[in-house]
Amino acid sequence: MNIGAHLSTKDGFSKLPENAHALGLRTYQFFSKNQMQWKSRPLDKNEAEAHAKAAKKLGIENEAIHASYLLNLGSPEDGKWKMSYDAFVEEIRRADQLGVPLLIFHPGAHMGSGEENALKRISKAVNSATEETKGARVKLVVENTAGQGSMVGHSLDHLGYLAKNSNDSERIGFCIDTCHAYQAGYDISNDLDAFLSEFDSKVGLGLLRAFHLNDSKYPFNKHLDRHENLGKGTLSHDFYVNLFNEKRLAKVPAFLETPEGEEGYPKDLEFLRSLGIKI
Repeated sequence: MNIGAHLSTKDGFSKLPENAHALGLRTYQFFSKNQMQWKSRPLDKNEAEAHAKAAKKLGIENEAIHASYLLNLGSPEDGKWKMSYDAFVEEIRRADQLGVPLLIFHPGAHMGSGEENALKRISKAVNSATEETKGARVKLVVENTAGQGSMVGHSLDHLGYLAKNSNDSERIGFCIDTCHAYQAGYDISNDLDAFLSEFDSKVGLGLLRAFHLNDSKYPFNKHLDRHENLGKGTLSHDFYVNLFNEKRLAKVPAFLETPEGEEGYPKDLEFLRSLGIKI
């Protein structure tokens, strides 16, 4: 697996590949705009092109943008849904400008309208967005959730629904956050193979585009989205060994999103090496 991490853009987009290499990473994830604001400044064309060229020069593959946390494509309120949809399409266009192949996003919450209604609205958004951005190479990657509040996407049945109702299987994909899966009741800590088999039957392993590699601060199945640094939480050490030794996942990137960020990533990488994992 290509190991990556979520990086700050404080040095500019064009410096991301260089900063990733300095940390010993082979890929990376980032925000293309302030993740807590609706509006964004247009991308500088030269900076966007410089990013794409730098990534290609350093052999970076499968880099990702994480979409804004404000998006709720499952909202039952038409005004809020439209605001989220428009921002979603803008995220796709920004990813395409930056030459980034993956856009990872949280599916959304039903806000009392029910899971089925939310899933239909998310599916509508994804299909409309792929049609509106025809020609873009960006894959729209749904991230699983921990099942907190009214969030959907915590069940593989939910992800399977979005996969089956996608009008373009080449453009859709899924990202498994390891903390979220464990908190949603999938015991990947002790039986990763069972989880992957269920994912394959309900979603399809061919649509697994990325992992968010996080330990879990809390014990199993509490529906609490609280990441921990690798080896410091409740996931077993065997889980990491099994994940990186799984041949079916060899080409799937794994992005660290651990609490200490760039200061803590070297410790996360050292933990993996201590288990005999080659990264």
